Amino acid sequence: MTYYAVFDIGGTSVKHAVIDEQGNFHSENKMQTPKPGNDEIYKILTDQIEQDKINYKVKGVALSVPGAVDIHTGHVYYTGSVMDFMGQNMKEKLASVGLPIECENDAHCAALAEKWQGNAIDVNNFICITVGTGIGGALFLNGDIYRGKRGMAGEVGLMMLHNPSYTLPEQLANVIHTETLSRLGSTWNLLDRLRKKNIHVTGQEVFKLYEAQHKDVRKELDALYNALAVGICNIAHSIAPEKIIIGGGISQQPSFLHPIKDRVTNIAPTLLEWMELEHCRFYNQAGLVGALYHFLKMQAKLPTINDFQI
Repeated sequence: MTYYAVFDIGGTSVKHAVIDEQGNFHSENKMQTPKPGNDEIYKILTDQIEQDKINYKVKGVALSVPGAVDIHTGHVYYTGSVMDFMGQNMKEKLASVGLPIECENDAHCAALAEKWQGNAIDVNNFICITVGTGIGGALFLNGDIYRGKRGMAGEVGLMMLHNPSYTLPEQLANVIHTETLSRLGSTWNLLDRLRKKNIHVTGQEVFKLYEAQHKDVRKELDALYNALAVGICNIAHSIAPEKIIIGGGISQQPSFLHPIKDRVTNIAPTLLEWMELEHCRFYNQAGLVGALYHFLKMQAKLPTINDFQI
């Protein structure tokens, strides 16, 4: 049995697991993502890998990274939530662990997990959207991830949803910071808007309060649903995929998908007649599963599909 140290790095938390080559989880934990500015994130990763080397004799490191990354060199061209990665080479920064390292964009990892053994096994053209601190996206087209220039393709969170009638250049330049899908449709920004109203709740508590008809919570969660529905319609009409899959912790809520589907149908009545919209099978574990798949693929150590079980 061969073990691997696998990380799914987000703006809020770093998910970690030790997984074997057949996809079985042997340990799993979560750490808070440190504040940027002093490279503390690399110490957290290095310390955990060294511990995994002692406890499990791991033979490699798989990373799901929140940004545009060169999967061959490990260079991160862009990142929105973990700024210590910006312009850095992940393989070089972690070279001291002395193990093979493979890196992939977090949304790409979620898509790979779903294609490997999730809700997209039989689909050759689909979009994966991850909802968390921000919103990530992956374009799986014609049987493979489409990366675009510098791996920037699929950054649907940067999609601007409003077209304000601003007249000053500085007003228009601010749109990308205030009116994007990530700003209007991500979990972190939903909770941040509630905090500014002195409502301090968790993601799970938001849904309970929504069902209890809490006025402010309903207003903000409805706004999130609206933003996601508009974004999904924009993506669908631009790319016409067979399926759009939504992942991230919030997608595990039983009541999450239905109101989005209702809004999509209100916007474009026939859209869901030719395109499917569903959640990721692996929910919040999709990044870990996909990071492992990517590592095994890059290292030419892929097991057969039937060997992979969660």
